[in-house]
Amino acid sequence: MSVLFKILFIKMNGHIIYICIMKVKNISKKCGLRGMKGCVLAAVMMCSLISGSVYAQNDQQKQKTPEEVAIEETAKLEEEFKLTPSQTFYVDSILRCNYTGMKNQMENMRAEGMEDARNFKTVQNIWIQKNLDALKTVFTEQQYIRYLKMIGRGKEYRRGKGGIYYKKGSKKKDRKK
Repeated sequence: MSVLFKILFIKMNGHIIYICIMKVKNISKKCGLRGMKGCVLAAVMMCSLISGSVYAQNDQQKQKTPEEVAIEETAKLEEEFKLTPSQTFYVDSILRCNYTGMKNQMENMRAEGMEDARNFKTVQNIWIQKNLDALKTVFTEQQYIRYLKMIGRGKEYRRGKGGIYYKKGSKKKDRKK
């Protein structure tokens, strides 16, 4: 049994091993398995379950490159906002450049030993603002407002009749004049 657990320790971190050892003891007792054969059988069952879940987690943790994220985001924006080919080109270029820049800056911060989440959030907000500033020059006014609404930053805008966005309060002022 000790050989089996040494193999497990090599494949998994200590936390999972402790849980695995406890589960093996509990499973072998509940199943009525006694002695070394019972523990080995329960351990093999646990190994197969844990290795399957670790394999599934590794598939989910594959991170996309900034270029892949930019391509997906551009395709989504192109479909959602019915962008012209030139707008699509500019949006793709902006997002690729800014996403790559943000990733590089965050990797540099990690390499320098920074661990404070506030620093990373500040950098992320700076790059989001760079995206907003650049996209404002590419989108029409209505597309830009829709983009702000989409990312949760256009709270000061409302949709009026005909689907046209306007700033809250500005429609009432126009009626009074």
